[in-house]
Amino acid sequence: MGIYTKMGRVFGGYRGKMLVIVAMGWAITQTGRFLLPPLLPIIMEEVEISVLIAGVVLTIMQVVYAIAQYPSGKLSDWSGRPIIIIPGMILIGLSFFIIAGITTTFMLVFAVALLGLGRAMYNVPSRALISDLYTGRRGRAMGIFTAGSDLGGIFAGILSIILAMVYLVLVEGIPNWRIVMGICGIASFVLVGTFVGINREKYKWDWRIAKKVKSSVKDDVRYIVGERDQRETILAFALFIFVATAMVNFLPLYLIEGKDFEIEIAGSIFGWFFLLGMVVKPIIGALSDRAPRYLISIGGLFVSAGGVGLLIIVDSVVGVMIAIAIFAIGYKGQFPVIDAILMDSAPESSTGSHIGAARSIFFTLGGLGAAYMGFAIQNYSYTVGMAGLGVGLLLAALLLIRNYQNS
Repeated sequence: MGIYTKMGRVFGGYRGKMLVIVAMGWAITQTGRFLLPPLLPIIMEEVEISVLIAGVVLTIMQVVYAIAQYPSGKLSDWSGRPIIIIPGMILIGLSFFIIAGITTTFMLVFAVALLGLGRAMYNVPSRALISDLYTGRRGRAMGIFTAGSDLGGIFAGILSIILAMVYLVLVEGIPNWRIVMGICGIASFVLVGTFVGINREKYKWDWRIAKKVKSSVKDDVRYIVGERDQRETILAFALFIFVATAMVNFLPLYLIEGKDFEIEIAGSIFGWFFLLGMVVKPIIGALSDRAPRYLISIGGLFVSAGGVGLLIIVDSVVGVMIAIAIFAIGYKGQFPVIDAILMDSAPESSTGSHIGAARSIFFTLGGLGAAYMGFAIQNYSYTVGMAGLGVGLLLAALLLIRNYQNS
């Protein structure tokens, strides 16, 4: 089968358009979200907060994002995906506008909490929509969707370099980073209009589906954590998200303060990290459609842990880029595999509920990673913080190994 035929099966027709739209929406969302880490030193100075408080603020965003995923998935099962996706993208756009105008810590907390809520409302129903449209190629489709996150990271890395090089003003009296955040807000609303124009999915609440899907919160939680193997899988993924949250939010700051890199170099490496992810995710996602997903996940965790270890001991730009490449190959491939594992085990009638419940659990636990990293940096060192992340990856791998052996 030719490559164009395979691409046609993924990108062709209505479902292909929807995949591209929701992936681009996620790319826009993650561009604004991933601008926060490279801008953290500037925001900390302008709002006058410590690195520990910055970690707490980012944790608030992650915890709101985590908790809101379950109700977002549940409601999307009952009301249709678009009725949750569209308001989610609107909230994302509004949060970017508020971030562009922040002057106090309260405004920053409110804005990132709103961003967390909007991301949850957009993310889980979008994944469930992809699951609805792609039954035989979920790994590949999820690889493409999650690659949208890396596209956003690349944009954020490029923009952070530009902002660092010309940290002046684009409009009199307005710092240029605020202008860029405002542009992200505008792009979010453009995406909403595009989605509405192409979408054919239901908008109205369907009571027949509501009765059919009427599983209680207790039933959903029992499904997710009722068996030991399932609990340990969720814990392993929570440890991974813990590492992911800490690494993504503090990597630029670590490179600037821990490795003494210039902000332009840190931004370049941050973009490099996401560029690799955009390449790796679809490949690993497609591979997970053919090979045991758990083995792929286990291998990726060990590779990531090796990358963290190398990152701690090297100090040159080339060495750091190699370490980041090793880490990214293992780390970035986890996301489509995790999504595919959740989709495989979820009942067809309540995919959104169960994906949302699982992600709420491990993102709530994993969301503490940013607070941990802020605490470790302020009270110990960057090295201690990074070493803890490596240990977390190894523990996650060991949990999955035991589950795979038992199965």
